Amino acid sequence: MAVKSAAAAVVAALLWQSMSPAAAATPSFPCSGDVTATEKVVCSDDSLAALDRALAAAYKNKFDGLPVESSNALEEVVQSLVITQKAWLAHRNSCGTDKTCIRQAYLVRTASLTAGDNVKDTPCRDVVGAEEAAVYVKQCIAVATETHPPCNAENACELMVSHNIARCRDVGDGPPKFCAAYRAP
Repeated sequence: MAVKSAAAAVVAALLWQSMSPAAAATPSFPCSGDVTATEKVVCSDDSLAALDRALAAAYKNKFDGLPVESSNALEEVVQSLVITQKAWLAHRNSCGTDKTCIRQAYLVRTASLTAGDNVKDTPCRDVVGAEEAAVYVKQCIAVATETHPPCNAENACELMVSHNIARCRDVGDGPPKFCAAYRAP
């Protein structure tokens, strides 16, 4: 009899939850003002909002965990993270209102930010899309000075972007036009 009572209580609680109005989802960004179609979807879906908060925490933890390096090296790492995150946002926003696409974008980016040192990098094309990854590869090749540069969409975006930042800084006279995007603000 106690099992039936417990089951009835669970069913009643589930019914009550399904009938009560859902609380507004709370992602890491404000859901008012100028929001994209994708952000509206995230703002209306608790599971996507939770993924957004998890990604925001992973992004913050990535910055908090950066090793103390030389000023230039640390600047390159920080700048490459920021540039990649902006490219990821554009990639996520290209999902429009497709919840499956949005969810996948969050899962891939969070995995790329939280991967340990002994884990294979998340391919850049998976993080920012094939088109943007191809741009990074083309730019990387344009400023590559070594025999085996990291110019491959299988590598992490941050690796290629960091390479591009360093090489654009060292090009000297007449750097390619795209190097302007890699100058520190």
